[in-house]
Amino acid sequence: MEGVIVNYRIKYTKEVVILIPEIKSRREAVKLIGKKVVWIDEKGKEWEGKIVGAHGNNGAIRAKFTVPLPPKALGKVVKISE
Repeated sequence: MEGVIVNYRIKYTKEVVILIPEIKSRREAVKLIGKKVVWIDEKGKEWEGKIVGAHGNNGAIRAKFTVPLPPKALGKVVKISE
């Protein structure tokens, strides 16, 4: 499953908001809590995080990474493990 990073959480710099096209409601998004998220940059470095909650009612999720993502990650695709 893949999603797109759409926003940074300003107050919590290690958190990002991710949209997944297949997920349309908060109820579906909550089922993904605890799953692993990986973003790979163009050099091949992996940034790992975990889904910590839903964001809003339209299926967006919040993911918390161990290290804050660089600004170039905005708009890029992340992979979500099953």
